[in-house]
Amino acid sequence: MMNINEVRKLIYKHGEKIGLPYDSKLYPVFSSTGNVFSDGGTIYISNNEYHYVIMERGKENKHYRSLDINDILYPLFEGITFSLASKYELKNRSEKEDPRKLLWSKQLELLGKIDPLFKERCQKEIDSILIIAPYKKCN
Repeated sequence: MMNINEVRKLIYKHGEKIGLPYDSKLYPVFSSTGNVFSDGGTIYISNNEYHYVIMERGKENKHYRSLDINDILYPLFEGITFSLASKYELKNRSEKEDPRKLLWSKQLELLGKIDPLFKERCQKEIDSILIIAPYKKCN
C-alpha cells in the first residue's frame, strides 16, 4: 500500500499526462490525518484503505473507498477530465452537433492518456447513457 505522499505523486504524474498544472484547483486535498475538508475532494488513507471523499457545502456527496488505488483514481480523473472536456467543448462548440459528442470525445482522449482502462470504463458509462438518451440531431 502506498502512503499519502506516494498517492499525491502518482496523481500529479497522471495529471501531468493531461497537462494539468500542479496548482490546479481540480486536484483534491491530500490529508495525512484523515480530516475531510468541507468543500471539494479529499484523499486520505485509513485502515489500509484508500478514501476519496467529495464534499459539497459541508455535506458528504460521495465517498469512494478501496484497497485498490485505481478504484480511487478513476472517479477522481473521471471528474477532472469531465471538467477539462466541458471547458474544451464550450470553447469549440458547434451548433450542428450534440455538445456531448465533443465533450465525451475529449474526455475519452484525456482518460486514455492516463490509463486505457479508464477510457474503456468511461466509454461503457457513456454507451449506457446513450441507450437512454441518444445524441440529439442538430440543424
